[in-house]
Amino acid sequence: MTYNMGQALSAYRVAASQGHPLVIVVKLYDEVLRQIARAVEQTEARRIEEAYLHITKASMILRGLSSNLRFDKAPDLAQTLKETYVRNLVALHTSFGKPDAVERYMRIATGLTELRNSWALVAGVAEAAPLGEDKSRAEARNARR
Repeated sequence: MTYNMGQALSAYRVAASQGHPLVIVVKLYDEVLRQIARAVEQTEARRIEEAYLHITKASMILRGLSSNLRFDKAPDLAQTLKETYVRNLVALHTSFGKPDAVERYMRIATGLTELRNSWALVAGVAEAAPLGEDKSRAEARNARR
């Protein structure tokens, strides 16, 4: 295991041990979105290796979320989430190196932000703005709640 993968796993373990499970899920989504944002920045700066490391970190967290689903409690929901995580994981990696990778990453992040905000609503945590959106719009949405 490389240092960066170990770092991603360590962050996952720390998050998983601190707080209410729903809040932890939201924090893990936040970290996935942060890693995608960094991959966008690195891709735009043509630092391809660094972009790949951020995509790998985001993928590791999605893989961790996927492997911790409770099929015994809600099998249909767990299956849907597993498929969602796997599709996003594959989309992240297949976007890498493509001429439109930044746009692809942004679309993936938008979908994951919607999913994150759904969990945030249940957890009682503030919504996040989609990647590239003005944060004041998210603050306005949160104020309406």
